Amino acid sequence: MANCKSQKYVGRDVVLEYAIGCADTLPTEADWKRFGSMRTKEFNLEWETTDATADDSIGALRENLATFQSLTISGDGTCKASGAGSANLIELTKHVANPTATAGQPFAWMRMTFPDLTFTAFMIITTMSRSAPFDDVTTYSMEASATTSDYGLIVEDTPDPDAPAVTSVEVVPATLSMIVGETYDVEAVVLPTSASQGVTWSTSDTLIATVNALTGVVTAVGDGTATITATSSSDPAKSDTCAVTVTAA
Repeated sequence: MANCKSQKYVGRDVVLEYAIGCADTLPTEADWKRFGSMRTKEFNLEWETTDATADDSIGALRENLATFQSLTISGDGTCKASGAGSANLIELTKHVANPTATAGQPFAWMRMTFPDLTFTAFMIITTMSRSAPFDDVTTYSMEASATTSDYGLIVEDTPDPDAPAVTSVEVVPATLSMIVGETYDVEAVVLPTSASQGVTWSTSDTLIATVNALTGVVTAVGDGTATITATSSSDPAKSDTCAVTVTAA
């Protein structure tokens, strides 16, 4: 039987999700909730530039240097009276109107998954609106702008659905001795190596050792022992650990 694959894709293959949380903590896979019944999804990444032209500019060309990025995600869809999509939209709308969960600011993590790339950022939801014409379906629209977080804009390859299943995760080294103030880049390999290599990092005690959730860089903070865990992004049931012992300088 033929197993046809297309080199192109349509908008419904792109998934937009949100997770209400804080800027210093990446959402777990269970935290993500999908926007329902979307008709359009827009991703716009733009660099601001500054004029660096001077009298030594070659060829009389105006020079520009990139300074800061601006990222917006927007979209619209239809409202439903019931179902999971309706519950998610109700939750997010209430949060934007009264964002007590995020210190009075309408913050939320956004994840937009294309078949080739996945973009994740901590954002502030600037617009949430509904339109209800008497002779048409009720629709909603939203717009969010990226804001500062501990992680910035995360750009990852979208896992290949045809990749083999993850069998295990191996962390190197398995044990680590550090002095307060030191840093160490712990590595993780997902097996088989042809499986998605994405992992997230966590620590059992931030007062002993912290770890960058994306890179695995461990920082020794205080005396004691802590466990650093690498968890497969594709299969959260697969993980491995590194035992860290920290002593004073």
